[in-house]
Order: sequence, then structure tokens, then C-alpha cells
Amino acid sequence: MAEVDLALLAQQSAEILEELRALRREVAELRELSGRTLDFERRNDPRRPSSLTRR
Repeated sequence: MAEVDLALLAQQSAEILEELRALRREVAELRELSGRTLDFERRNDPRRPSSLTRR
């Protein structure tokens, strides 16, 4: 059986988890930004009746 460096494995796991957290934050920010952009585009779409764009 191969020897496993538990300290190295723990360090790598911690780094992976931190990167995952950072990516999740970035995805949340991008989703929020894209939602705002989509909302803006909908409100300014000349093909949509004005009754739908006023909130």
C-alpha cells in the first residue's frame, strides 16, 4: 500500500475548499449582475408593451 502524506492531503483539501468558496462567490456575483442586466434589457426592449415595463 502506498504511503499517504496526511498533512499534504489536508493542505491540498483546504486549498481546494478555499478555491471552491471563491468560485461560488464569483458565480453568485455573476448571477446577480446578469440578472440586473437582463432586467435592464427587458425594461428597455421596444418590442415589449409599456404596460409590462412599468413596475
